[in-house]
Amino acid sequence: MLSRMRKIVLTVALSVSLALAASACGIPKSQYDALTAQEQKEKTDADKEVADLKARIATLEGKQTDEQTRAELEELRAQKAAADARAKLFDDFVKKFKSMIDAGKLDITTRRGQIVLALATDVLFDAGKVEIKAEGKTAIGEVASALKGISGRRFQVAGHTDTFPIHNKEFPSNWELSTARAVEVVKLLVKEGVKADSLSAAGYAEFDPSQTNGSDKGRAKNRRIEIVLVPNIEELVKMPELKPNETTHTTPPTTPSATATVKPPVVPKKK
Repeated sequence: MLSRMRKIVLTVALSVSLALAASACGIPKSQYDALTAQEQKEKTDADKEVADLKARIATLEGKQTDEQTRAELEELRAQKAAADARAKLFDDFVKKFKSMIDAGKLDITTRRGQIVLALATDVLFDAGKVEIKAEGKTAIGEVASALKGISGRRFQVAGHTDTFPIHNKEFPSNWELSTARAVEVVKLLVKEGVKADSLSAAGYAEFDPSQTNGSDKGRAKNRRIEIVLVPNIEELVKMPELKPNETTHTTPPTTPSATATVKPPVVPKKK
């Protein structure tokens, strides 16, 4: 439940930013109205989740009669604090990159519970190439300026392609192309002042699409560089299952009867 609540909170933060950007950029009213309606729905869902979470905490606080319940309550509070911190971090990211989001240079979202900055490779690279274009260098420089101010976090730069195959002497497949592009972005980020020990590079080729490859628009979205905020270890701890207290049984578990027999495995006869 907490994981779902975190997702809703992060989605609300992103929706607010996009709504402001939409208003400023003059997108069609129908799109803006749809965005506003979605934002309101997400906020309502988030409010319901928060109310439910608070109720469960209150219930546990009134039943601190055994060590297990106290441990569950402590873990639940810790998870809520971590979720609040991640929601704030996401909101901070939205603010840091607002100008790039408004200009259409960058998307910020969450995938698999991770904060992701996505830049279209069409802005960064020519088709089949790994040399970063002048426009791309400017965009990476803006990203680096924001990342330099974030301490104690690690980032993975991930290269992605569409399903269009590549096969030449330099890049036998999209694996090599996507990885090489990620490495080039890492090098430029380091040159722009981001600490090298906070960065890693990976290539996913066409095997982690964010959109369908059945359209030009989808393929363009899949050709991207993602800068993924790597979660700290404490952010990976799952919330314990909170179940109603069950009657404690003092009867020892049932053991096999002394007369029980174990049949040996059947070995087929040789013919």
